[in-house]
Amino acid sequence: MRILHLITSLKIGGAESFLVYLLEKFKKDENEHLQGEHFVIYFHDGPNVEKIKKLGIPIFKVSGKFKLYDPWFYFRLKKLIKKIKPDLIHSSLWSANIVGRIIAKKLNISIVCDLHNDSKFNGKFRNFLEKRTIKIPRKFVAVSNFVGESFKKSFLPASKDKITVIQNGIDFESLRKKAFENQLKREDFGFTQKDFIVGAIGRLEPIKSFDVLIKIFSKIKEDKIKLCIIGDGSQKNGLIKLTKDLNLEDKVFFTGQRDDAYRFYQLFNCFAMTSKTEGLSIALLEALSFGLPILTTHQNLTHEVIIDGENGFLIPHRNDNLFVSKLKKLYSDSLLVDEIRNNNLKLARTKFDINNVVLRYKELYKEIVEFANRNI
Repeated sequence: MRILHLITSLKIGGAESFLVYLLEKFKKDENEHLQGEHFVIYFHDGPNVEKIKKLGIPIFKVSGKFKLYDPWFYFRLKKLIKKIKPDLIHSSLWSANIVGRIIAKKLNISIVCDLHNDSKFNGKFRNFLEKRTIKIPRKFVAVSNFVGESFKKSFLPASKDKITVIQNGIDFESLRKKAFENQLKREDFGFTQKDFIVGAIGRLEPIKSFDVLIKIFSKIKEDKIKLCIIGDGSQKNGLIKLTKDLNLEDKVFFTGQRDDAYRFYQLFNCFAMTSKTEGLSIALLEALSFGLPILTTHQNLTHEVIIDGENGFLIPHRNDNLFVSKLKKLYSDSLLVDEIRNNNLKLARTKFDINNVVLRYKELYKEIVEFANRNI
C-alpha cells in the first residue's frame, strides 16, 4: 500500500507535529505489510522537513513558478503524484485538502482529509470551496468530536456519513525520553527554582489569543508567578509591545520559535491555553504527558480531554478573574498539583497513546483502498 501524505506546511504546528509522530510510528512497524510505503509532499518549508528526512521517507516540496498556486504549481503537483502512484492520498491543513481533492478527482485516486479546526473560523471563501469539493473525499478525519460536529453543522447533509473521529495522540515514552536526555535549566532563561512558571506554546496569531493571557498576568501580583511563551507569528511584535505597555517585562518571557519546545515542559509548573477555538491541541497532549495541570478557556462546560478540577481547570472565555483565581489555587496548593499531575500522566499514557491512533489510521487506509479496488 502506497500512502501519500499531502500537507500545506511543515512549520511548527499541531498538524505538522502529528504527521511526524504518525510517520515515526509507521517506520517502526515491524510488519511491512501494515507499514506500507509512505511519501510526503508539502508546500511551505519548516523545521519538520528535516525530521521527516531523517526517517528516510521520500519528501518533496512543490511550489509555483511565479507564486505558490499558479498553474505551474498544479502541473508540478499533478505530475509528481502521477509518478508516485499512491493508492491513497491523506491530506492535512486546508490548502492541501482542497488542492488534493481536485487532483485526486482528476487522477481517480481515493483521498481522506483531516479536519483540525472549527469550520466557522475558516471564513466564507474557504467554506465556499469546501462545499464545492466536499463530495470528493472518501472520508474526513476529525481530530476531535467537537471539530467533527462543527463540520457537520456547516456542511450537512454532504458530510453526514463521511466523518470519522480519530483523536490526536502522542508518543509518551519517546517524548519524555528526548526531553530529559539533555535537560534545559531554568537559570538559562532567567527563571529561578522558586518561580512558578506558566507555560504557553503555539503560533502567535489572533486565534490563539495570547493577548488575553498577557492581560490576565497584569492582574497577578505574586512576583514568583511567571509566564513563558514559546512560538512565533504575525502578532509577536504586538505582544511584546503589550507586555512592555503593561510593565510585565519581569513576568512575561518570550523564547521565540523553538524546534525543541518539548524540552520546556519539564521547566513548567502548569500549562495555559486561551485560544478562541482548538481542535485537539498537540501541545495540550504533550503538556499532559509531563503531568502539567491545564488552565484553558473553553466555550463549553465540557472538554474532550480536561475534566474541571481533575486535570486542571476549564474557564469561560473572558472570565479573567476566575482564571486568576484558579491559577493562584495551583500556585498555593501543592497537594492539588500533585494529584492533578498523577491524573494527567495516566491520561496521556493510556487514552492518547500514539500506538492506538496509528492502528486506527491503518484500519482506515485499508478500508478505503479495499473499497476503491472493489469498485474499479
